[in-house]
Amino acid sequence: MSAKIKLQRVGTKNHPQYRVVIQDESRPTVSRVIEILGTYEPLKEPSFFSVDKDKTLAWIAKGAMPTDKVRILLGKAGILPPIDLASLPKRKKKGESAEAPATEAAPAAAPAATEEKPA
Repeated sequence: MSAKIKLQRVGTKNHPQYRVVIQDESRPTVSRVIEILGTYEPLKEPSFFSVDKDKTLAWIAKGAMPTDKVRILLGKAGILPPIDLASLPKRKKKGESAEAPATEAAPAAAPAATEEKPA
């Protein structure tokens, strides 16, 4: 069993609230939760993030891997070392394809070298 530390949405429409939970990675996302570690409310000013530090560190020691968003939040809370946000991959826009189009530089339009022939 490989466990993941994830966010599970429990809020209502237009008012997201999340639980920080432990779930088995191989099971569907709506499957049973192993343990609830804390909560996250992104709309509060400032956003509210609360987790049980001892339980979280115990699960990480057992091999649980946090998702990217949870890893960022744990870094901001001081439970794990802070993560450099610039090093994370950027999300693709909705219309972009999975593969980046190969952009070839157009050859420079150099004037053709003309040789004058003697008459």
